[in-house]
Amino acid sequence: MPTFLINGMSATVSEGTTILNAANEIGVEIPHYCYHPKLSIAGNCRMCLVEVEKFPKLQTACSTVVTEGMVVRTDTEKVRKAVTGVLEFILIHHPIDCPICDQAGECGLQNYYMKFGLHKSRYALEDKVHKKKVQDIGGQIVLDAERCILCSRCVRFLREVTGTCEMEFFNRGDHSEISIYPGKPLANNYTGNLADICPVGALTSKDFRFKCRVWFLRRSTRSAPAAPTGATSTRTSRATSSTGSSRAATTRSTRRGCATSGGSNTRRPTRPGS
Repeated sequence: MPTFLINGMSATVSEGTTILNAANEIGVEIPHYCYHPKLSIAGNCRMCLVEVEKFPKLQTACSTVVTEGMVVRTDTEKVRKAVTGVLEFILIHHPIDCPICDQAGECGLQNYYMKFGLHKSRYALEDKVHKKKVQDIGGQIVLDAERCILCSRCVRFLREVTGTCEMEFFNRGDHSEISIYPGKPLANNYTGNLADICPVGALTSKDFRFKCRVWFLRRSTRSAPAAPTGATSTRTSRATSSTGSSRAATTRSTRRGCATSGGSNTRRPTRPGS
């Protein structure tokens, strides 16, 4: 079990633990988009850059394994500038959709911009590359290619979890985008997961679009004793009004701990920001 230093704090972690996971264990935040604990490591968003002693360049925390005596810094000016630069690059062609985006209030771009961005855009609004919006790609999902940050979570989920491989990257450069293959819409029982694992508002759920802002929701967790794995279900619904009634029609639920295969909106244990 290697012992290493991160921001001056000593920690001992299991063999094979990455810097990102080790930092999470001891409460050190490292920003990330493409990493998800249930998916393979891609390392393509570059948001998790950290400074490692004796390494000539910044390293991606999601793919760099902790070794004995390693010294890591996440709070240096070099790291801060790099993360801010990556975030600015991601936002270059991002649309100004926050006021109407369903992800507003729980969006990875909004959260990290307030922590690591706060820069004035050097890119003119009229120069942004426009892509297809409001695309019904099948299942429970609507795709907005302009909002996508190309983290590849959805592509990896469909490749590694469902095994159906309906989505892929298309085009190159600033015209790169994710989409389904022509004439082949999403066709699996777990499409609802895509809205959950997307860290931004590119993939949204048809049954929740424009229904309610997330800050008006309340969350409740229930156990599912009938499930063989003892799963829990997390349900979010519109908060109780002043009259005491709850608008249960506006709900979102996520099942954890089981792999039920009911309908196309059944969700497996994956969540954004993990």
